[in-house]
Amino acid sequence: MHNSYSIGLIGCGTIAPNWIKAVSQKKETNIELVYDLDENAATKRAGEANAKVASNLHEIITSNNINLVIVCTPTGSHPELVFEAARNKKHVMCEKPMALDLNSCKQMINACNENGVKLAIGHTLRFKDAFLTCRKMIAEGAIGSLVSGNIDRMAATQLPDASSSLPFGEKDPSHWRRNPRTSGGIALELFIHEIDITRELFGEVSSVMCEMSKNVEYDGLISPQLAKALVCFESGALVTMRTGGTVAMPTKNYWMAGTEGGLRFTEWGGPVEHYRHDLGKMQTVECESLESHYLELCDLINAIESRNEPENSGINGMRNVALALAMYQSCESGRRIEFTDGIPIGMPFNYRNTQW
Repeated sequence: MHNSYSIGLIGCGTIAPNWIKAVSQKKETNIELVYDLDENAATKRAGEANAKVASNLHEIITSNNINLVIVCTPTGSHPELVFEAARNKKHVMCEKPMALDLNSCKQMINACNENGVKLAIGHTLRFKDAFLTCRKMIAEGAIGSLVSGNIDRMAATQLPDASSSLPFGEKDPSHWRRNPRTSGGIALELFIHEIDITRELFGEVSSVMCEMSKNVEYDGLISPQLAKALVCFESGALVTMRTGGTVAMPTKNYWMAGTEGGLRFTEWGGPVEHYRHDLGKMQTVECESLESHYLELCDLINAIESRNEPENSGINGMRNVALALAMYQSCESGRRIEFTDGIPIGMPFNYRNTQW
């Protein structure tokens, strides 16, 4: 079964070009309509996609020609857009994070299930070169059983000379990504990528304990200097996860240790360092160069046509949001948050982060 897909692009900000490129690379797909509240942004992206600008959101949502929508709007708007797309029988690729609370996530999943359409959440880093290499090697037993990991993503984005490289790519102090009430904060908006890949490698979470330093503000950007969590998994593995925005030496470091060796990488394009215990030395593994957004799009279309769930399913997206929110709740309460089936025990489904 091979169908053609006419796509509606909702939201024409900084991530939209990645999806325009992905669609251009995928046969039998095209972007037919684009929409953004900023007419200039919509016109620009329409030119890049060889598409038309929709006169309003309703035009995309109700168009009989559109059978898939890509949602690239602020997080708080995701639920209603997904609801409307599902009611109009459109499959949905929704950018991460899925939503600001678990109740919205659950409603998004239900809306798509009830209307027979697929929902994928845009956790693109799980389709990046180095991660795919690590996942394959772990599955093949290259380092034995996973027992521990350190996942770091630190940035210099709140230092005075860093305004051109903000973590969210935006300099406007009023931008929605700079306010934890609209973005969900650093764990939900940015570190959600690391949450996703860590869960994919280590399995479901059993508990998390997290601490965050006080918020600092530079030029309107609000963020803790440091957030550090100890995540326990059902497998018994322990992982420390760390992020922040005010270090003078930005770094990415992903380290995974098993019973027979370890893996580490610092760039998403690779290479991956592989330590073999039997040899007592490190080996360098080069990674195949891949287009992550293209792979995401292919995965969703394969799920639609095979009637299976996409890798970035709504359930997976919801569990990522759950871990991010549990980190905040742990900070607020000063206690360890326990999980069952990927969801924090006792957390109100309407709980949101408003502090970090």
